[in-house]
Amino acid sequence: MKKLTEMRLEDFAGLSYPCSCGRVHRVDIQKIRVASGCLGELPEIVKELGGGPVYMLADSYTFKAAAQEAGRLLEGAGIPFHGKLFQTDKPLVPDERTLGEALADLEMEDKLIVAVGSGTLNDTARFLSSRTGVPYMVVCTAPSMDGYASTVCPLILGGQKITKPGVYPQAILADTRILKEAPMPMLTAGFGDIIGKYTALADWRLSQILNGEYYCDECAQLMAHVVEKCAENAAGLKARDEQAVQYVTEALILSGVAMGMVGNSRPASGAEHHFSHFWEVDALRWGQEHPLHGNSVGAAAVVSASLYELAGSRLPEGFPLPDKGRILACLEAAGAAANPKDLGIRWDLFYESVLHAMEIRDRYTILRFLDAQGLLGGCAAELASRFYPGGKE
Repeated sequence: MKKLTEMRLEDFAGLSYPCSCGRVHRVDIQKIRVASGCLGELPEIVKELGGGPVYMLADSYTFKAAAQEAGRLLEGAGIPFHGKLFQTDKPLVPDERTLGEALADLEMEDKLIVAVGSGTLNDTARFLSSRTGVPYMVVCTAPSMDGYASTVCPLILGGQKITKPGVYPQAILADTRILKEAPMPMLTAGFGDIIGKYTALADWRLSQILNGEYYCDECAQLMAHVVEKCAENAAGLKARDEQAVQYVTEALILSGVAMGMVGNSRPASGAEHHFSHFWEVDALRWGQEHPLHGNSVGAAAVVSASLYELAGSRLPEGFPLPDKGRILACLEAAGAAANPKDLGIRWDLFYESVLHAMEIRDRYTILRFLDAQGLLGGCAAELASRFYPGGKE
């Protein structure tokens, strides 16, 4: 059998892989397609999954991007469908209202939920599917996050970000012809989320060495491999090159696949994600808009890599530091933010996040390492002076 790094993306659908880590990794997704013009395959995929009636979720943005065409394709193939169109002039939030409205329009006879969108619509469909037993698939409209192949639902409940268990989509359909036209902040968000794997993988390896945490070298190598492909094509993303967009999309999907194979988010999430969540929760507390998650992750990866540099000789002998210069160069080439200040993160929020982002979840990262060494406070002051040279202004 081929190693994970040798497989095509489509090969991961339905995979059962006896890994050198001692586990058998399984991927319970029936179909994965990323290609130019592949939206035209929607009717065929729907029929493979059992046919209609189909319940389609979209919002004002994704209706224009893909849902309108998707509806025409289903109609032309004689597949019955109906939809929920969220009318909004602001980004849709996966809160009680969104979930309730989506559930209210689901009919008893519906056989398949089709989410046409990215983060919120995918998470809403996943949550509905997990609670009703109606399978779902996603038609991707932006390479903006790595949750397409995830099995969890990040939701906003009671004004707080809470993750609920979900299910795999039965199929993922990503037409790069559509994806490359997504708003640039969404393109850079997906890229930032992928670049964040540099530090996430370092955190996972650090915990394995120091704490004996389960670590799958093959899954880690898979993520490192796809991250490099994206890094090498960073400038192409800024130019909306379709091949560069495809690399990012495939990496985002494989990120979710890797999390599912391992059973947690270790291959994709470390301290850089904890920073992003800390900043996002603060914005929610004050009712403010916040940067797209992946854009925060990209800038936070620079912060995490800086912390590794400050840890220096305290780290295990020979431990490979994440390459901060490489991370900075990639973000710059893609036109993505590399500094939390550029994202609008306040000085005081940044300082507090270095001290307390590790409390977001019980996971060992460079933050907990530095805290145990008694160095975290000094690192917070040092990095605050670096990223905010003007001080609190």
